[in-house]
Amino acid sequence: MGQGQEAPAEAVLDKYTREGGWVFLDNVHLMQGWIPKLERKLEIAAETAHPDFRCFFSAEPINGAPHANIIPESILQTCIKISNEPPSDMKSNMRRAFAAYTPEQCDRPSTPAKRVAFRAILFGLCFYHSLLLGRKKFGVGIGTGSGSGLGFCRGYSFNMGDLTTCGDVLYNYLEAYLDIPWPDLQYMFGEVFYGGHITDGMDRRCCTTYLEVLIRPEILPVGNPEDPASWEAPKLELAPGFLAPVPTDYAALKEYIETSLPSESPVVYGMHPNAELSLLTSLGETLFKTVIEVSGGGGGGGGGGGSGENAVRQALESFKERLPEPFNMVEVELRVKDKTPFVVVALQEATRMNALLYEMKRSMEELQLGLDGALNMSDNMEKLAKGIASNSVPELWMSCMSTRVQEVYTLSAWYADVLRRHEQLLAWTANEVVTPHVVWLPGLFNPKAFLTAVMQTYARANKLPLDVMKFVTEVTKMTSPEQVTEAAPLGIYVYGLVLEGARWDREDCCLRDSKPNELHPVMPILAVKPVTADQFDLEGYYECPVYTNMQRANVYSPIVSTFTLRTQDAPTKWVLASVALLLQDDLA
Repeated sequence: MGQGQEAPAEAVLDKYTREGGWVFLDNVHLMQGWIPKLERKLEIAAETAHPDFRCFFSAEPINGAPHANIIPESILQTCIKISNEPPSDMKSNMRRAFAAYTPEQCDRPSTPAKRVAFRAILFGLCFYHSLLLGRKKFGVGIGTGSGSGLGFCRGYSFNMGDLTTCGDVLYNYLEAYLDIPWPDLQYMFGEVFYGGHITDGMDRRCCTTYLEVLIRPEILPVGNPEDPASWEAPKLELAPGFLAPVPTDYAALKEYIETSLPSESPVVYGMHPNAELSLLTSLGETLFKTVIEVSGGGGGGGGGGGSGENAVRQALESFKERLPEPFNMVEVELRVKDKTPFVVVALQEATRMNALLYEMKRSMEELQLGLDGALNMSDNMEKLAKGIASNSVPELWMSCMSTRVQEVYTLSAWYADVLRRHEQLLAWTANEVVTPHVVWLPGLFNPKAFLTAVMQTYARANKLPLDVMKFVTEVTKMTSPEQVTEAAPLGIYVYGLVLEGARWDREDCCLRDSKPNELHPVMPILAVKPVTADQFDLEGYYECPVYTNMQRANVYSPIVSTFTLRTQDAPTKWVLASVALLLQDDLA
């Protein structure tokens, strides 16, 4: 199915409805505008069709919106449904991947040395394919709840076609070159075939890092290719404690999959065991959220004042009482003496805060009138009442916060966050609008603009073009904003971030493995320092992505920035562990 296939599909359906026979409509998700016609034709067929008529069709989830309603409910209720998904565990994925090849294909290369190399690299390629599929269970950045971006930031449709095509490319490269072109293979696998699906930069970095670790000369056995008895086992670990196999023949590799694969755990994927906790937390939150939605909402902790409308009235009154006054932008701008980049950011933040406060006040007053019977309840009023009742952030308020952030806080936590943001802006815009010594970075609507202002200020002071500017981050010994008594000598101090996937060792001043059950350790105060591009050196540093929340850089929330964190381990370790800094601690 696809563009222009409407008429042929309708003709085939009409013919077989009359005469009997089987019809298969492939990829109907590509024709969502035509599906209502299909629904109507199937309704008619249910009453008048030939007894031998059967209609089959397939559909795939839409990338970026896996929960979108593609097939009408009436069709789903009357048909037999079969779901075909790749397994989530390593052993099942390895069986499935290796079964795509036959013994004849493994013996296809022209020389013994090339056959050994083909089998060894093919096993590594199957392991790579299985890692990418299994990693998805830790989240693909879609949906609400914690841990939903730990695997990948987006969902990607890696499939068996990618694997078999890479196998053909591997054979062609081995036959065409005397020496194995390792960088070429890594590029073709990671950037062209599997990388062709990937749209997020950090996901691409993760996938190419897997290839750098797996597809390398150490995966080959040492010895005479024509004499397996002389071979030494490869020294390469595909996963912690799991050595690459000796590629004697197809049967030996198949047996190795059945007997030697490590037990399923996040460690196999290069992640910390705590990732399992994030996964289980996410599954639990999704379950309870679904239960609440199916049951038509839940109690928001209304207390002793009753339930239903009374609880909404009480919560609404509480929110209205605590809502702060908007900023007087005319007065604030009159106090500005020098419109520096930091002052511009402060004015933009205050303007956005005003827009949010105005909308919150207007919608709450409107809802109050609706509850009192003075106004008819509109859709927006119903949604606001439902959000207050279920303690979830109403869409109308969330859209004023950001059009791309999918909120993971409860309404009570989100409201407290708004009040704290207002408090920081109130201190910032007082007097002559001087930038505080230390800034609560999660409290900004646009933290990326603030980090850009750090570079702009330095560039203007030193008469440098902005496009040669970068910034580095140094983690200080200070742990609370009260300890900051003066402005940073260069750049700005920020705080409020948490680390996911690792922890910060305050004694050695570097990244370390997380402690058990410690998912989001709080980072000390960070110093953001502007540097020129020629001074920007990542030696001994991990380039750590900064995200708004645990959903990471999905379709709702873009990446904020990348910070540099010192490391004594190879940066690839932290890349595979999905180590990131978060502005919002979803688990707090």
